[in-house]
Amino acid sequence: MAEPVASLDALRGLRAPPAPDSLAPYVVTILAGFLLAALFLVAARMLLARRQRIRRAAEAELVRSRALPPPERLAAQAKLLRRLARVLGPDAEARQQGTAWLARLDQLFATSFFSQGEGRVFGAELYSPRANPDIEAIDRSLAGLIARLRPRQVRQ
Repeated sequence: MAEPVASLDALRGLRAPPAPDSLAPYVVTILAGFLLAALFLVAARMLLARRQRIRRAAEAELVRSRALPPPERLAAQAKLLRRLARVLGPDAEARQQGTAWLARLDQLFATSFFSQGEGRVFGAELYSPRANPDIEAIDRSLAGLIARLRPRQVRQ
């Protein structure tokens, strides 16, 4: 059997184990990536929710306008279009008149319905007597245009 060491001076000193390759930068990078992805998803969800809220409100107002007689119905729809233009773009553009207003609506909804189709009724024709516009066709077209609102169209 080995002899016991007579003094503690003969013992070797304790040393810390060698440091492993540090994982901290990788862990921080991965956590930052997850945080950025989470922020992106939250922002996308908020944008989508806002677009859906705007679209649902516009659709509800369009449905409410269907109970009105034709002249008041067109006026309510014109008011809805002005409000949508203020939400979807700069407020100054919602104050345009005539063909500039119809061109702006065409641009907002990515269509030619307002400048070349039945939507012309929302320009100068709205304030002048007209021989019975096809209000049902206008209603259907507006409902389709509102349903197609895109996220990039909604300003922050």
